[in-house]
Amino acid sequence: MKTSPWKQLLALLINPFRYGVIAALGATFFLKLVEVGQELLYGVIPHSLGFTETPWWLAGIYLLVSAVLILLIRKMPGQAGPGPLTGFHFDTPREFAPAILLTALVSLIAGASLGPEAPLIILGTTLALLTTRSHDEQTRKAAMFISGAAAIGAVFGNPFITAFMILEFAAIGIVPYALILPVMTALAASFIVQTGIWRFKGFEVHPLAVQGIPDYSTIDPGDFLGAVLVAVIAGLIALSTRALGGRVQAFSDKKFAPTLFISVAIIIALVFVGQTFFGIELNQLLFSGNSGMSGLIAESSVFVVIFVLLAKTAIYSLTLGSGFRGGPIFPITFLGVAVGVLVSLHFPGSPVSAFAAAGIAGASAAFLKLPATSALLAAVLIGGAGEAIAPIAITGAVVGFIIRAMADARAPQETPAHS
Repeated sequence: MKTSPWKQLLALLINPFRYGVIAALGATFFLKLVEVGQELLYGVIPHSLGFTETPWWLAGIYLLVSAVLILLIRKMPGQAGPGPLTGFHFDTPREFAPAILLTALVSLIAGASLGPEAPLIILGTTLALLTTRSHDEQTRKAAMFISGAAAIGAVFGNPFITAFMILEFAAIGIVPYALILPVMTALAASFIVQTGIWRFKGFEVHPLAVQGIPDYSTIDPGDFLGAVLVAVIAGLIALSTRALGGRVQAFSDKKFAPTLFISVAIIIALVFVGQTFFGIELNQLLFSGNSGMSGLIAESSVFVVIFVLLAKTAIYSLTLGSGFRGGPIFPITFLGVAVGVLVSLHFPGSPVSAFAAAGIAGASAAFLKLPATSALLAAVLIGGAGEAIAPIAITGAVVGFIIRAMADARAPQETPAHS
């Protein structure tokens, strides 16, 4: 007996919509916990001690405490789960989720240089498992992927970024095309939870666009040459970051605790130098980097930008491999911005906004192997500069992807995701 087309349509819409709502609610709760925790540690406590901004030593204490907590959490089933360098995981066993999510919370609240996207995927897939326990295995796996995608959509502030990511997954054959429409439906539901509908005001959209950046309305032919230069440098830095993070991960696999605490000590030292001698704000060295992009784009000192670029690269690499947990996307976009700003300072009069977009796209494409997603991410982050930023972002993504492809041809690496 065949299922009627109407029942198929309802199943295609209703179940993914339900998964999307549940995943968005869970993601919103997780992001709120991170926000409240960071505000407590880096806002309430320093102000109560009489500081206008968090001193380096207090941030160091937070990171050391987080390292101790991570060691304790590793005794739970699943320990801390796979590291950020292993890709996106939509198939994590349910019993491993508490340890992974707790480690991610501790890492992000303490200021680790990672984003929230990877733990949000774990949260989404776990919620899907809990709601489909009575279903067959194929249904559960599909629900996990749909919910994981909907959860990560809650942090990008734009459902099309996640949609592009899923389309690229499908294009390279690691996601069935049959899941594209359900994922789109779930992303719509997830976004409705944030924006609201009818009398429901929604919780909160997390806008990604960098504020206060210079306008870019006219494309100069020379801007493409600059964009290529920026993307090449950003792509090479992205590959270097992955390589260094991989080496740290190799040490961590053998001796976890020493690697974690040595990494924390180096991070604290870099934060000390940056804050004491260069007056660099913590959000340009710690955290995901998204909140520090505006200040970095406005920076006029070449030496400050060079230090930020080198220090953030080292901090990010150490964070990737030493045992902290979180997502790899946002810090790499910050490094791309740093490259764009640095090149623009070396060529007075060049468009810093356009170069920042090229840097974001080039670094992301080289790091993630997702060129379309990287171009869109750059266009969204620097979109406040004007629509003319789009072809520059695409140029950066193409160059970054070519650099990654050339590197993989010499030493083949993993696909960009696990599903």
